[in-house]
Amino acid sequence: MESRWNDQEAEDSLARYAAYGPDLALRIYSARLIGADPALVLHGGGNVSVKTTGRDLFGAPQDRIHVKGSGWDLAGIEPAGLPALDLAGLQRLRGLTELDDEEMVNQLRRHLLDARSPNPSVETLLHAFLPHRFVDHSHADAILALSDQERGEEFVAEAFGDRVAALPFVMPGFPLAQEVARLHEERPEVEGIVLHRHGLFTFGETARESYERHIALVDAAERFLAEAGPPRVAVPADWGAARHEAARRRAAEVAPRLRRALAAHLPRPPILRWLDDEELSGLVAAPGARELFLTPPLTPDHTLRTKNLPCWAEADAIDAAVAAYAREYHAYFERGCARCGPRRELDPAPRVVLVPEAGVFAAGPTAAAAAAAADLAAHTLRTKAAASALGPFRGLDELELFGMEYWSLEQAKLGRGTPPPLAGRVAVVTGGGGAIGEGIGAVLAGAGAVVALLDLDAGRAEAAAARIRAEHGPHAAFGLAADVTDESSLDAALAEVLRRSGGLDVLVPNAGAARVAELVEEDPAAFRRLVEVNLTGVFLTLRAGGRILREQGLGGSVVLVSSKNVPAPGAAFGAYSASKAGAHQLARIAALELAADGVRVNAVCPDAVFRHGDNPSGLWAEVGPDRARSKGLAPEELEEHYRRRNLLRTTVSAEDVGRAVLWLAAEAPCTTGCAIPVDGGIPQAFPR
Repeated sequence: MESRWNDQEAEDSLARYAAYGPDLALRIYSARLIGADPALVLHGGGNVSVKTTGRDLFGAPQDRIHVKGSGWDLAGIEPAGLPALDLAGLQRLRGLTELDDEEMVNQLRRHLLDARSPNPSVETLLHAFLPHRFVDHSHADAILALSDQERGEEFVAEAFGDRVAALPFVMPGFPLAQEVARLHEERPEVEGIVLHRHGLFTFGETARESYERHIALVDAAERFLAEAGPPRVAVPADWGAARHEAARRRAAEVAPRLRRALAAHLPRPPILRWLDDEELSGLVAAPGARELFLTPPLTPDHTLRTKNLPCWAEADAIDAAVAAYAREYHAYFERGCARCGPRRELDPAPRVVLVPEAGVFAAGPTAAAAAAAADLAAHTLRTKAAASALGPFRGLDELELFGMEYWSLEQAKLGRGTPPPLAGRVAVVTGGGGAIGEGIGAVLAGAGAVVALLDLDAGRAEAAAARIRAEHGPHAAFGLAADVTDESSLDAALAEVLRRSGGLDVLVPNAGAARVAELVEEDPAAFRRLVEVNLTGVFLTLRAGGRILREQGLGGSVVLVSSKNVPAPGAAFGAYSASKAGAHQLARIAALELAADGVRVNAVCPDAVFRHGDNPSGLWAEVGPDRARSKGLAPEELEEHYRRRNLLRTTVSAEDVGRAVLWLAAEAPCTTGCAIPVDGGIPQAFPR
């Protein structure tokens, strides 16, 4: 590992944060350097601090400490993420012989200089008790590879000599702060402190000194590991692209069954993330993988994201493996309560599932949580494999893990609150790159769903997904190429949805095409093409999606985007109206056939939607001029014509369609076989 310190970037940070003073400006810069390296920290891990001076409300000098606040990630930290506390007040706490967690948090809140600040790190006192101006803490993979060993103490001593002091694992909080301060007073010359099975602290009088000490020690650990020889668990020699591709196919088959098995132990179905990584799928298939990987996490902080152990599941025994994991988790919980006192049991479902035939799955209540578990799982597997060159892995015992998993201060990091209506749900929208498709996707993503936009034009689908992600978060949506008239194309796209998200809950057949022509003038080939897209495409979508919903066994919702033209067709629009009517009838039949599987099938019937934001409707761009001529209008008069012809004199938007889809998908548990107009009120189209 090499230092990423760059003098020009440091100067840029000094200029950007000049109002906060040079110490905090450089603290932000070096914190981001640490946070940007996944080999050091992941998903909010690690913390940093800087001691500064200022003046209190009365103008008197005041020593302060800025520490990373709860909810902030080092990679993008800003001044608000480094709340200031009264340093002298915190240091007085060093004189106490004990301080329980709740009172410690109370003291940290009492010593904040701004009551609006986020809660400072639970390790704030550790930072405060050390004398140095800058302190850095990470969960570096290489440090954990050395310390999480049966001979970890020996390896740390061999790798670093007198450069570091080391501590066995101590529960974070006041006891750890006291131990680190005591150890540093005994060894004031050291560059850092290794906390076995926890990570590394370094310190210095400048941001650069503390950061570069950190990098140098991690580099020394990496070099020591590299010289240890070949790992005992490694990717099989015959593993390669062909076997990984077989694992990819197997993963799509396994995902809905795994999701169903996990859902039996959770308040709602999880989002899954399959790790599409040739090395990782090879590691899980390696000899000795089960014994190495069914071990505690690298650091106890990971238990919040990954539980204390992964689940090992053969592809043909998913249900039994997950059920056995849940039973053992409950037994572990009972053992922990017997020794630590009563707790409220968390769900017993695994967060990481290792399937030797298919690779690695991560699970979470949201896509972001699944992605975090996936990242931690990837680093854990790679680090354990590399560290197997040193000897047997040894993590924390289950009592220590229980203490961390059920520690109230760590649980607070996960947050609480009422989930949105589609939290944990996966939605697929065909024709997703178009105006209506994007509008529906945006509404469903806003309600908590992970949205897959499928479109013949992959670039347009991904552009729409990118706009949804910009509004609703980095995991809200993704775009995929799919031709709804081609079975293999549609199956391949849905298989990728299963690998990326684990299953399917809301299916929205929306892809469509239109054409303006009177029946006597219609081109038979063009008519057949519209039937192929609007009717056969819906049939293939219902067929492929229905199979997934049935196999998954979790119910679900299908909402067809039908049309106002089904109950109220228009002249010179025969191919569109007839093919849409056929699709509408297929949805009614699907409602009959899928009801036994708990799948509701409904339809929305919008009138003309011309755009969603800056995304114009491809359908109306193609047929709009001809449609205007058929009505005796200029093209620019068409939108106003559609607005004025409905009873509410309103423009129907893609969001309006999306809200109707959302209601049917999330708020209408007793409704199936229904069609909802979304047209502003067209009397000829009133349901009857």
